Amino acid sequence: MSLLQTRQNYFQRWAAKRSPRADQVVLQHRTIYVFPSKQGLAFLFTVLLIWILGTNYQNNLILGLSFFLTSLMLVSVIHAFKNLLGLRFTPEARQHAAVGELAPFDIQISAVYGFAHHGLLLSLDDEKPVRADLIAGKPAQVRLNTSARHRGWLKLPRILLKSYFPFGLIRAWAYIELNHRALIFPRPIACDQPPLGTGQGENGIYVSAQRGDEFQGFQIYQPGSPLSQIAWKQYARGAGMHLKDYRALQSEHYWLDWQALNVHDTELALSNLSYWVNHFSDNNVEFGLRLPNLTIEIGAGDVHRLNALTALALFGWASE
Repeated sequence: MSLLQTRQNYFQRWAAKRSPRADQVVLQHRTIYVFPSKQGLAFLFTVLLIWILGTNYQNNLILGLSFFLTSLMLVSVIHAFKNLLGLRFTPEARQHAAVGELAPFDIQISAVYGFAHHGLLLSLDDEKPVRADLIAGKPAQVRLNTSARHRGWLKLPRILLKSYFPFGLIRAWAYIELNHRALIFPRPIACDQPPLGTGQGENGIYVSAQRGDEFQGFQIYQPGSPLSQIAWKQYARGAGMHLKDYRALQSEHYWLDWQALNVHDTELALSNLSYWVNHFSDNNVEFGLRLPNLTIEIGAGDVHRLNALTALALFGWASE
């Protein structure tokens, strides 16, 4: 390992101690770092040459120019530091992705002191930086992406925030570590036949959980229910507020069953189940999911899909 790499690793560990992971991060004096950018170093070298030239020829005009440029550099340091000071970072809603995709992390940025911030560049790992500008008193939302390599919970990596405001001469940066995570589902991999277990409803008509045209009876009124579902005749007879319950009928339903798979390769089995969960959901087919120590009952819709994929993503995890 080179000396430069050793120094960089030492600085990273030192910076991590100064800004530990938290539910919300506010940038203060001790967590903001400034240093001349490449353009800034070239600018300082030019100022030095001008000062040497003015000193050698005892030219006050040239010396005055060098002093003016030096003061411009000092003002840049102050504004670059102030541009990051007081920024608040708060995690937004938890997102999800599949293995092999980019996992999104939504973050809200706001200003503690209420003034504007410009030219903010946020990045994760080697991904392309995302630019954000804050108008005074108005928060901004940004989405950062990183590669999802394993199923389960993916912790938000350390965010690198940097800015070259106002003149590009000074690089101000900070490290942000938030308690934020995304849920990574298994990569969907197709297999020839769905891994179906017993109890597919072959011997009768199955009552779907979705609304349909078949009257099934009455339910207790729930506030906010559509007026068209209210049983007005029963209400007129003094029986109280009830809802008419209509359900759809289907000849069979499906159980995706862990026992019907070749479980010698756990990840492949989970990927096969993930494929059929998405396939049934996309085609509006009701299904249930049986896993060791966990059963998800028959259902359909986006919420049911999310519950099933979450169970597959966290299969084998000790806790959430």
